[in-house]
Amino acid sequence: MAENLRKSAFPKSIIDPYHPTVGLTDRAAYKLSSRSRMWLICVCVGIAGLAVSLIGLVMDKIEHTHVFFPAYLIAWTFCTSISVGAIFFVIINHLTKARWSIVIRRIFEGLAFSMPMLAILSIPILLGIHDIYHWSHAELYTPGSPEFDQIIYDKRVYLNAPFFIARVLLYLGVWSFISWRLWTISIKQDVEGDPMAPVEFRKLSAWGLAVMAVTTAFASFDLMMSTDPHWYSTIFGVYFFAGAFSTSIALATFTALLLQKQGDSLKGVVNKSHYLDLGKFMFGFTVFWAYIAFSQYMLIWYGNVPEETIWYRHRLEHGWEYLSAALLAFHFVLPFVILISQGAKRILPLLAIMAVWFVVMQWLDHYWLVAPSTIFYGGKHAAMSWVALSAAVGMFALYYGVFLYRMGRHSLVPYNDPRFEKSLHFHQ
Repeated sequence: MAENLRKSAFPKSIIDPYHPTVGLTDRAAYKLSSRSRMWLICVCVGIAGLAVSLIGLVMDKIEHTHVFFPAYLIAWTFCTSISVGAIFFVIINHLTKARWSIVIRRIFEGLAFSMPMLAILSIPILLGIHDIYHWSHAELYTPGSPEFDQIIYDKRVYLNAPFFIARVLLYLGVWSFISWRLWTISIKQDVEGDPMAPVEFRKLSAWGLAVMAVTTAFASFDLMMSTDPHWYSTIFGVYFFAGAFSTSIALATFTALLLQKQGDSLKGVVNKSHYLDLGKFMFGFTVFWAYIAFSQYMLIWYGNVPEETIWYRHRLEHGWEYLSAALLAFHFVLPFVILISQGAKRILPLLAIMAVWFVVMQWLDHYWLVAPSTIFYGGKHAAMSWVALSAAVGMFALYYGVFLYRMGRHSLVPYNDPRFEKSLHFHQ
């Protein structure tokens, strides 16, 4: 290993496994602006938001409610979905040997490597299983008990706390390892110029894509779908992936635009042709998300199985129908109308607004998926929990602040990639 590439000690290695290497390049466009302290502001806001959310935990104990842990789950899965989407983006681009995306690849790698930190932040979810997941209540599995549930009892081999925790740890371990390898190979390529790095990337991505597909599907079943253990959908994993992938692209697009707006960072590196392709991805995957959402709804509606239809019924009455309609209008119709034009995707301020819009809609979608089954059990009393809002702001601000800190320690682009120059001059 080169002398300039030194490993960080634990626990700092969870944030970044290497000491800063940004000093190895003299190109201002490849560095985060030294004047930027946005990461520190975000981290402070994140800590404050999560601290405010803890008030909800105290109120849960006093009022015998179950709000904090489901709200925390929504915020955590929202941020985790972004990192999952980023991993998919990086490994797919390595497998297809895409050139256009190399200049923005480091941003996706940085988002992906948030996974070890998210693994640590998952601890409250594992501690709050009883408050989040109805199937974790022991009385449901006791024949003769007033609370006995035959459907949940029949799923006891899969839905039990020890096996659930083991699966979640497996998902997080696999995701953390893949994101760590993607990050470390890329940083080593900057420092050492290893000609075998592209081969390592493709080998990792070849098995990584299959593993990510399986673990993402099962993780979505376990973490989100099982909040309503009577309900099931075999397409739910694809639905989760569609939202995760589009949101990671949206956040990476916003980040690139933000860095260019702040100073010299990425100036002359990411051009309008790159943004046009990112806009195409955003447009394409909002259509894909809507297609999967409609396919799931249509098949369940047509099958008319009570255990399946009740899930939608909870979201189409007692006020939840307005949130359902808002998701249709603002997560699909509005982005579709705005981004369908190629000219609109070349208007960078509009693209930045739509990128933020996609991120907000992803959180709202996660709220719609989880809240009616947990915070407002049984779909009654539609409302927006302030604990869910503070947890979302706190978790995302912390997530984004640590990401910006990590990006400031290394080059913003993989400038030693053999195809970097071709990506730099990509035009269409």
